[in-house]
Amino acid sequence: MYPGTKLLLMLLTIWLRQGPNERPPSHPLMRMRSARYHAKKKIVRGLWIATGMLMLAFPLSHFIVTLGLFTTFLSFTILDEAP
Repeated sequence: MYPGTKLLLMLLTIWLRQGPNERPPSHPLMRMRSARYHAKKKIVRGLWIATGMLMLAFPLSHFIVTLGLFTTFLSFTILDEAP
């Protein structure tokens, strides 16, 4: 083990054991509880449903792969943490 690994593991487990009400607003898991994040998830869900319909309408493998990769990129872009 590297020096400081035990300290890092100890601090990390304390940080993860905090309850949802004890976490600061900057905690990574707190953004998943916001109304804005849920609205973004609804947009992404609708995007994937529309993309799935297109994939069913045009069952060409190169079209499905290209559209799937592009939709994945859009999904990550929409759900990004930046304002």
